[in-house]
Amino acid sequence: MKRRILFVLLLLFSLLLPLAPPAAALEPPEVARAAGAYLYNFENDTVLYSLNADARIFPASTVKLMTGILALEALGGDLTLPITVTSEMVHGVIGNNIGLKVGEVVTAGDMLHALLVNGANDAAQVLAVTVAGSVDAFVERMNHKAQLLGAYSTWYTNPTGMHNDAMITTVSDTAAIARYAYRLPGFTEITSVTKYVMEATNKSDYRNLYNRNAQLSKFYDTRYYYAGAVGMNSGYTAQAGYCLVSVAARDELTYLCIVMNAEDDDEGIYSYANARELLDWAFESFSYREVLGADQRICEMPVTLSSAVDYVTLVPASPIVCYLPVDTDLSLVRVAYVTHGESLTAPVEAGQVCGTVTVTIGDEILGSADLIATGSVTRSEFLFLLERIKSFTTGRFFRATLIFLAVFTVLYILWEARRREQQVRRRR
Repeated sequence: MKRRILFVLLLLFSLLLPLAPPAAALEPPEVARAAGAYLYNFENDTVLYSLNADARIFPASTVKLMTGILALEALGGDLTLPITVTSEMVHGVIGNNIGLKVGEVVTAGDMLHALLVNGANDAAQVLAVTVAGSVDAFVERMNHKAQLLGAYSTWYTNPTGMHNDAMITTVSDTAAIARYAYRLPGFTEITSVTKYVMEATNKSDYRNLYNRNAQLSKFYDTRYYYAGAVGMNSGYTAQAGYCLVSVAARDELTYLCIVMNAEDDDEGIYSYANARELLDWAFESFSYREVLGADQRICEMPVTLSSAVDYVTLVPASPIVCYLPVDTDLSLVRVAYVTHGESLTAPVEAGQVCGTVTVTIGDEILGSADLIATGSVTRSEFLFLLERIKSFTTGRFFRATLIFLAVFTVLYILWEARRREQQVRRRR
């Protein structure tokens, strides 16, 4: 009989075991064959993963993030601004380009899309000269902006990302620049375009510009499309390897993922492979969780001057929802509260703020909310009158009046006694 019971218990345990979250559920994936990586959540300003964030590396086309930032800010969002291509703008252009010709009339919108969607180096130089008057002057602005954004280990030598031994950055600097770009109006919208049709110009037929970020577009590579990807930038040079700055959004959460100086082989490109694993891990391992419901009774607070009720129940004004690992044990959550005084005085309105409730796990504060009364309490006018009388009779003015009257009475009695004594003497 004992053996049968033991067998049943072991069977139940084996059936329930797969339902428990794995002990290593929140262990990030191993980043392979890349110099550095970074994973960040925008909504909660939280860095989830960082690898070699401060090591100096070559930036490749991530440079175009800064080029796009300065161009967007300088042009003020006027994408219809006409630009005539000059020889200075296309001088020395190598690498990926869209074949702009001297004398060709384009728009600022065309150049921004060519830069941020297709990674065109000639578009980068056109924008640089348009904004600053020369490529060199534009590079000075790039370096100044990097300092303003806290990218202190970044140094630019050109606006395209073509390799130069002196042009360096770090993963953390790239993240600072990318976070700024994400919040810049129009930037993410442009980098999320999968295909941009550049209309015919005076020198060229129309051009189809496809996004070179394989997480967004399948035109150049079909292996790395990622559902939820919403833009940013990718690039490659022989010295920098494959670099990817990716933003992806799902279920009210938006992540910035950066993989720099990655390798490739017959298995694929490791910037994309690592980014996919990091993003999948983030979406699967973290979520918003309700740690305190809005209808949860926190405490009762005494009420005075009411003949109907003696107390009101206090609950959170809103649920407390926190960004947490999915396997967080919510039984460890602790609730603490403070009230505005020891009691309430009627009348009390439903929803009236009466204190604050805070939830913690260990030493970490997860969140807080106002404590509000669940119902209204009317005032008893009789009790209110008694309270006024009590307040008056125990107040300083009343006490001072009594003292004054007592002193006055004593003085009057003494004065009256003296007056009578004088009258008696006169009679004698």
